[in-house]
Amino acid sequence: MAEDQTAWVLKTLSSEGASLRRYPLGPGVHVVGSSPEAGILLNESGVSRRHAQLEVLPDGGVVVTDLGSKNGTMVGGRKVRKAAVCGFSVLGFGPVQALLQPADPAREQVLLTPPGGWQPGAPAQVPTPASTQGLHPLERLAESLSEIAPPLLDGLATPEEAAAELVHRWISTLPLGRAEILRSTSGKEEALVAAASTSERVPRDVSGLEVEGPAGWLIRLRGPSSASLAPLTPLLRLALELLASREGRRIPGRREARPRTGDPEEAPPSGLGMEMTRIYRHAGKVARGDVPMLILGESGAGKEVLARWVHARSRRAAGPFLAVNCAALPRELLEAELFGIERGVATGVEARPGILERASGGTVFLDEIGDMAAETQAKVLRVLENTSLHRVGGRLPVAVDVRFLAATNRDLGAMVEEGSFRRDLYHRLAAMEVKLPPLRERREEIPSLAARFFHRELEKNGLASPGITRAALGALVRYSWPGNVRELQNEIARAVLLLEPGEALDLHHLSERLRGREGDAPAIEALTLDEAVRRAEREAFTLALAAAEGDAGRAMELLGVSRTTWYRKLKELGMAAD
Repeated sequence: MAEDQTAWVLKTLSSEGASLRRYPLGPGVHVVGSSPEAGILLNESGVSRRHAQLEVLPDGGVVVTDLGSKNGTMVGGRKVRKAAVCGFSVLGFGPVQALLQPADPAREQVLLTPPGGWQPGAPAQVPTPASTQGLHPLERLAESLSEIAPPLLDGLATPEEAAAELVHRWISTLPLGRAEILRSTSGKEEALVAAASTSERVPRDVSGLEVEGPAGWLIRLRGPSSASLAPLTPLLRLALELLASREGRRIPGRREARPRTGDPEEAPPSGLGMEMTRIYRHAGKVARGDVPMLILGESGAGKEVLARWVHARSRRAAGPFLAVNCAALPRELLEAELFGIERGVATGVEARPGILERASGGTVFLDEIGDMAAETQAKVLRVLENTSLHRVGGRLPVAVDVRFLAATNRDLGAMVEEGSFRRDLYHRLAAMEVKLPPLRERREEIPSLAARFFHRELEKNGLASPGITRAALGALVRYSWPGNVRELQNEIARAVLLLEPGEALDLHHLSERLRGREGDAPAIEALTLDEAVRRAEREAFTLALAAAEGDAGRAMELLGVSRTTWYRKLKELGMAAD
């Protein structure tokens, strides 16, 4: 629904008086009833399947018509067959009471609409985008092959590296849930070469496509529609032929290397602010090597998200990414989890490898490393220096080949000075040190994050919604988010579950701490007038960009500022110009 078309709002109260629902009404006909096909669904006893009709006229009035309901339609306490209203009115649909009132355009404006738009009464669907960056998937697939082929054939990339590049590009381009490239071994067993997916667990009921190629290479794709994947078969076979042609081949004198920074796969994720974009670009350069990285920041700020992003763009992308929370386990269990354990160390204990062994060829992410015991710190340092370890109770060294990424919300520098964290381990892990700012310092990212979580929760729960209202988005931007991105994600997930069919996410769906003044208080770090003005301007620019869906010209019109003022303010507020 266009943002300037919402002329009225219908507020209904359930028969038991337990919940209030809001329905924005634009010009046109809106059917009220208990049928799932009704645009305004009132699933209450005493409401007919097609109870009444509300027609919003171009001149701003509303015509209320009863559709032969069993319990009648009321306007101002009187039963009507057809009546015209032009202001605040109390309506009744059987036992359901409702208030019809003119909309406040600024409050009711629906932003962050789902991809492809939304139609009232339309069922929720799993999105299957037909294009990315303006190109059809077939063109994007051909483009990825043309970019991968030269370094592959020239010896600048191994088949495993090229396969990893391909699956990560495909998963962001094609309507897929998961992409896998496999290869048959001499024993006819399939070995996974590279894989990527849109989530940790891909549902089993999605369709699939399997394409075989020469030399035992195989591609498996899983997506919402096998029919949409079938036209890709010829190009997928070409990809397998390219990988097979490079199998076991090395060109003398050519060093194996990854593509240089600036390639599309190293571009930061969309929706980041200026500071986070800089951090991701810097991390993308370091991702090509094997040096450890230490990620600092508050809990929920996105430390593991950055770690996974670095792994996906490293030469180890085809290998495993294994994470362990150092604060969640006592010392003895953490050491067994990290280093493995030999049989007989304790009664009933069987030998098993630890995370450092199982992650061979990949990346180990040590989360909350500031909570690691001193004895365990010494053992991790030994692995970093000698690339080998001893299992708990073991005597023989075991070689390991992993890259270390670590994270903590604690001040490791202060812990080093006070002696609670080893100085030598700190400097080994901090070959590159990154500090992620909290969400309250990068509020320009909130609309894109909210949209991502909102659309994901709608899809996961099989729901449909026109979007998020300006009032709700304003509350999200103003709140201080002490729990950072994780708190925002949980807030959106909870709010989506409260939506009625066809309802936009509005203020009353949000937690009280976001709606009330108490939600604003933690965001006030300075009481100066300059700081208050800066915060207000930043919020206004953020909301304008969200309402304009990233169109700078339209955002300027909404704010009523010139192009010169626009770019000057973006620079002053520390917001990305793009």
